[in-house]
Amino acid sequence: MIFSDSAVVMSYILSTLAVAFFYSYVYSNEVFTDLPVAVVDSDQTSMSHQISRMIDATPELHAAYTTASLEKAKTLYQEGIVKGIVAIPKGFSRELQKGDVPAISVYGDASYMLYYKQTLTAVMQSVGTLNGQVEIKKMISNGIPMQQAMHTRRPFGIVGIPLFNINVGYATFLIPIVFIIAVQTLQLTAMGILNGTLREKRIFAETFSYARQKFSSVFLTLGRAMAYLIISMVLLLIQIVIVMHVYTFPQRGNLWEIIVFLIPVILSITFLGMIMTSLFRRREDAIMTVTIFSIPTLVLCGLSWPTTAFPVWAKIVSAFIPSTLGVKGFISLSQFGASLSEIRDVYIQMWGLCVFYFVFAVLTNRKYLRKENN
Repeated sequence: MIFSDSAVVMSYILSTLAVAFFYSYVYSNEVFTDLPVAVVDSDQTSMSHQISRMIDATPELHAAYTTASLEKAKTLYQEGIVKGIVAIPKGFSRELQKGDVPAISVYGDASYMLYYKQTLTAVMQSVGTLNGQVEIKKMISNGIPMQQAMHTRRPFGIVGIPLFNINVGYATFLIPIVFIIAVQTLQLTAMGILNGTLREKRIFAETFSYARQKFSSVFLTLGRAMAYLIISMVLLLIQIVIVMHVYTFPQRGNLWEIIVFLIPVILSITFLGMIMTSLFRRREDAIMTVTIFSIPTLVLCGLSWPTTAFPVWAKIVSAFIPSTLGVKGFISLSQFGASLSEIRDVYIQMWGLCVFYFVFAVLTNRKYLRKENN
């Protein structure tokens, strides 16, 4: 039934592979260097020239064009010659000397996250360094020795060493999470389309007519789950073994332990999908409903905000979403190089969620068998 429905094949198998390869390709350049930007220097002073040189000296940006016209810079940006604009306002140096806090405007290309990130990071570093120099000069002018002024400005040094995301790349941070979220979202969508068809035509009981014996709904649930388990596992293995290798994303874990962990993850998603069939009376309902919740699901994994800072209600909701624990365990195994025994608590919780949804999936399948038979 899965392979005979073109909509299911497209939304489930082909879309999962497309997301894996296309998303990875888009973010495959984890760190850009010498990204061309235009610097609009409306101040034309030694201080504004200094900040322009500091921006150009960063590894992230290259001040390809320096102009006093914002319109000229906009033209360069619209033609794709530069990927961002840094605007230094008129009176920048005067405000700085008066002790005020002047503003530097940064226009980044937010249509591509890496361009925006590089531009903003480089300008913030340059401005931070300039602020430090200004503060030290003020302290020296007030009679404080240079060494003391430097220690006052920066009382201790910070050395940051990224342990797992060495290049601080966006892809290494994002792509492994996307793999799990994509499989969950697209599998649930496909299950909704398939079950929507069965409900539209009222042929659920007829299709699974062999499941009429005692406890047969249990084996029906397990049998259907095995089909999705095999397909989703193959899709995830393609992503882990092929996609991550092609785009040189780190894979530090033991492959067999990752497979063992992913089994309850996929089963939980599958059983949840069977329960959700009561929401989808038509094929189209699944596409619209599941897609809406894909971004909130991504956020609840802790992608953009630490899970420890979530409100209680968000933690409760996230606990019932398979991808929350799935992402946590998958990242630990594949990126942190942890063993399955080291994430034993996550693995046990994953199986607990799997059993929880299995019970309700059996009841859901039994209900539809009896409903149509009656």
